Amino acid sequence: MRKLFAAIALFQVATLAPAQTTSRRTIDRCAQDGAWFYASESTSGEPISVERGGISLRIEHPTPKGADAVVSLSHGSHVLAQKQKDLDHGYGWLTVSQNHAFALTWNFSASATSTQLFGLSPRGNIIEDIQLIPLAEQTFTADARQACANPGLNTTAIKWLDQDHLLLSINAWASGFCESNFTEGFILDLPSHSIQRKLSERELLDFPAVCTRNVVPIPKH
Repeated sequence: MRKLFAAIALFQVATLAPAQTTSRRTIDRCAQDGAWFYASESTSGEPISVERGGISLRIEHPTPKGADAVVSLSHGSHVLAQKQKDLDHGYGWLTVSQNHAFALTWNFSASATSTQLFGLSPRGNIIEDIQLIPLAEQTFTADARQACANPGLNTTAIKWLDQDHLLLSINAWASGFCESNFTEGFILDLPSHSIQRKLSERELLDFPAVCTRNVVPIPKH
């Protein structure tokens, strides 16, 4: 009888263990679609710079090893400077369209991701669009509340589909708010300043010419 119980226990461990480490496919960014930059590289006093598609980004810390930074965005002779707090760690992603509209995604931590959208005026000035991404986030939040009462917002610019359309991913998981992995994709149409299409997580993962990665969850003890 003891041998029978031992055999059952071994069978249970063998069948349960793989389920705890089953990987989950999630959306990612392809190297050819943008440029990465790492804020921590500028805390030594030396600024960091990255360029993509005619758009340049420069991060400087006025106080060496300080957390606050000045982010300068430029296109030709036109420059837009913004201040960013607590930018001593984390990393970012710059993706630029053919007509020099661009998106900046800031990954401050594993549970804090935000995205800014910019375009050029007829005179070439850099202008931040403060309405289109919040429109997608509002739509997402209404849907995500089906999975979580107070969903977080982790908003990532994936890639430009063409010069006018940006593919965005938004995820509900955020530390202290929601443990759900509820995810949706949005195709933003810049000329009409609207959401052209909303994608389910499955549609987003299966979207042509996007990169994905496998995430193996850490078992809870």
